[in-house]
Amino acid sequence: MFDLFEEMKRMQERMNRLFEEFDRFRLGTMPTEMFAVDVIDEGDSIRVVADLPGFNKDEIEIYIEDGSLVIKAEKKEEREEKEKNYIMRERKYGEVYRKIMLPTEVDIEKAKANYNNGVLEIILPKTEKVARKTIKID
Repeated sequence: MFDLFEEMKRMQERMNRLFEEFDRFRLGTMPTEMFAVDVIDEGDSIRVVADLPGFNKDEIEIYIEDGSLVIKAEKKEEREEKEKNYIMRERKYGEVYRKIMLPTEVDIEKAKANYNNGVLEIILPKTEKVARKTIKID
């Protein structure tokens, strides 16, 4: 069934996103790009594999926030060439960001991360969450 008010609400949300993207472009910042991520439940741990080609490991930040895994990477690169009477400058800036809701609680103290050939792998051991505990009456 067609709901006119729901369709108008969706159109308003699309317009808001469009104006946000336009503002970012006008202000000289590009929208944050997404990157491919796999989240795998391995029984006692969660394994996350993310493709981040072109970044160095010191440009990548990983943290847990509000039950979500956040992966953020930023590249800043400048190169300057001087020839005859002019200067040419090239700058490459790029930022990628993903916030992934974790399906279970994890032990951040035992988490491990490895970055090799543009592929980031994170192992997050699950914590034992007590769903129900029986209390004996004395």
